[in-house]
Amino acid sequence: IAVLAGDTLPIDVYCHIPIMCEDRNLPYAYVPSKSDLGAAAGSKRPTCVILIKPHEEYQEAYDECLEEVEALPLPL
Repeated sequence: IAVLAGDTLPIDVYCHIPIMCEDRNLPYAYVPSKSDLGAAAGSKRPTCVILIKPHEEYQEAYDECLEEVEALPLPL
């Protein structure tokens, strides 16, 4: 799962990532803030993109997140 911060500027920094995700059938979602995304990833710095890979230690939580991301409407 790719998670992208919606307040990343300039957009050219990562505008290619959603296209790459769609080409590879990789689910992605946007969150409003790169500061919040960085904090959620355990970083003190703002983060524009994180990738979440499945792992047996947190497979149940991953599956739940995957279902929620796949249920989101596609970005316009």
